[in-house]
Amino acid sequence: MKNTLLVIDIGNTNTVFGVYKKNETEPRFHKRTVTRPDRTSDELGVFLKGFFHEEGMDPGEIDSAIYSSVVPGFNPIVSRMLGDWFKVEPVIVNYRMKLPFTIQYPRPFEIGADRLVNAAAVVHMKIGKSIIVDMGTATTFCVVNEEDEYLGGVIAPGLKLSMDALTRNTAQLPPITFQKPGSILGGSTLESLQSGFFYGWVGLLRGIIQEIKNEFGEDYKVVGTGGLVSTIDSSYSGIFDHIDPLMTLRGLEFLYQLNRSQ
Repeated sequence: MKNTLLVIDIGNTNTVFGVYKKNETEPRFHKRTVTRPDRTSDELGVFLKGFFHEEGMDPGEIDSAIYSSVVPGFNPIVSRMLGDWFKVEPVIVNYRMKLPFTIQYPRPFEIGADRLVNAAAVVHMKIGKSIIVDMGTATTFCVVNEEDEYLGGVIAPGLKLSMDALTRNTAQLPPITFQKPGSILGGSTLESLQSGFFYGWVGLLRGIIQEIKNEFGEDYKVVGTGGLVSTIDSSYSGIFDHIDPLMTLRGLEFLYQLNRSQ
């Protein structure tokens, strides 16, 4: 049976695949893998079809695809893979496509495709005026107002990138797991690192969110997504009003439906 959509979110660190059946609002399955631009299209096709077999699905069911990417050099490989292995021509997310919001931003061509997709998801979900926080390779904050206008955003370093950089460039600091420590004052080097990263990142999130609210209004909802957002919220609640780790996949599915006729 056809009528199956493949959605792909290509990030700097990870690539996430999801599969939607017609008239279903939740993905049948989703998988995450490391983004490797040195893969050939054939390697990627074999790898992706392995996911389908693992889930008991026939790859031949795919008849449409859409992807967003912040790794431009990887795009031709992904497009070739979709054509050769799935016989589909993908929709590629960009600021010129049909969007459910208007862009009030002087340089729209600089907006990352993932940020466009997240904004589309928030508008489609009718959350209202929102600050969208995506905790990926970078930590991004995007603002959509009550008139469905994309106003711009903030880009901060990513949490995992910062942790890796610190341990990689110091001789005596060990790798750490991001988690809330038992006390603000660490009893060891490891606990001190955990405290610094946890409370430092909570402070970064709260500080930037509050500055946005100071300028645009306290009634903005804070929507969280990305690989590490659940870790922050489950350990230290009160930052996010709404969390959806699959928001980017939902936005991709919605944008495909919006642009399929074109």
